[in-house]
Amino acid sequence: MLFGLRADAQTKSSGNILDQYKWKKRPLLLFAPSAENAAYVRQKELIENERAALADRDMVVVELIGQDEVYLNGTRQKGFHGKELRSRFQVPQEAFSVILIGKDGTEKQRNKETVALEKIFGLIDQMPMRRQEMRGENN
Repeated sequence: MLFGLRADAQTKSSGNILDQYKWKKRPLLLFAPSAENAAYVRQKELIENERAALADRDMVVVELIGQDEVYLNGTRQKGFHGKELRSRFQVPQEAFSVILIGKDGTEKQRNKETVALEKIFGLIDQMPMRRQEMRGENN
């Protein structure tokens, strides 16, 4: 169990993989054509180096590899299909993309190449809800 979340979600719709986090977590979506994709490999390395900062910002990492592989914080989600999220966010199967979703469920940032997490953290830290969290108002 990472970030206090169960990795075995109960529903089978990958759209619901995001819906269950609304107002609770900030999903960071990684789309990659394959696990060997260079940008994906680099982005995963950056994420591994920042696990504490991700947890501090209530983030959950959702990886969509190829058309059908879905991972939640590194754990394969059997029965989920990434093509639903690819369609929802209009990311072709052959594309790499990193998309930040806010706690309100809306897209906050999209990158088509590896992105420094400091850039993502900077954006999050400027959000009104995050500012409240840092002041301890949402605890």
